[in-house]
Amino acid sequence: MLCTANIKIRRIKKLRRETISATSILEINKPRNKNRASKCLVWIVKPPYNQYMNQSAHLYLLQKLDTQLDQILARVSEIDRLLSEDERVRAARQVADTAHRNLENARLEARNADHLVSDQKVKIEQSEASLYGGRIHNPKELQDLQKEIESLKRHLATLEDRQLETMIALEESEQVASVADSAFEKTQAEVIQAKAGLAGEREQLLKTRQRLQTERSAALSPILEASLQIYNRIREQRKGIAVACIDDETCSTCGAPIRPAEAQAARLQSALHYCSSCGRVLFAG
Repeated sequence: MLCTANIKIRRIKKLRRETISATSILEINKPRNKNRASKCLVWIVKPPYNQYMNQSAHLYLLQKLDTQLDQILARVSEIDRLLSEDERVRAARQVADTAHRNLENARLEARNADHLVSDQKVKIEQSEASLYGGRIHNPKELQDLQKEIESLKRHLATLEDRQLETMIALEESEQVASVADSAFEKTQAEVIQAKAGLAGEREQLLKTRQRLQTERSAALSPILEASLQIYNRIREQRKGIAVACIDDETCSTCGAPIRPAEAQAARLQSALHYCSSCGRVLFAG
């Protein structure tokens, strides 16, 4: 029976790097009699270290962080677009601009109609002045001038009708422009209020992104370079998703069935295993 004598542990260099990670020698004093002791050596060999152990778990954690970072980046980009240009404001501005262009056209037509009526009245006044001025004595000329005045008056009536139409159109255009301006101002105020909330959301997202980036840096430390290269390549090829969970013996991303032997191998996490359908790294949890 071994006695509890002095035990000393000395490190010695690795005998084989491929299979032995550490070796220790125990020196045990074993007395054969009361006055004499002898030493025996006991070799303790640790099991070989697998550098790929738990790599799928580390990659799965990295995938979760990258997915959150992708979502934040997409939302921040959307907020930036909304803050720089709002569709509702642009649409309301286009309606208002169109209404004001129509209003300017209506004003122009109304002014032209007023000028035509004024010019026609001047012509009638001049013709009547000639008719009743006493300078024309020829009956034929007087008769022709009378007919001309009647024609000018008939045309004046037509011009006045047109003038009335342009006045009505002008009033309608002014009302439309006023309504469009009010709608634009209301929409702009609503957007400004909404943008205040978007700015706050953007600031919070940036803080969350900074925290996740710190966590990502920590998550990278146990991942081998070879595993990281595989992860980045699959992530680029598969729309940002490089790791899939095994859910009810199926791939959680593509839905392809996973054979029991493959699922069991993935659970052991001794090496990277891939979905035979989509090629993503499998994580069994």
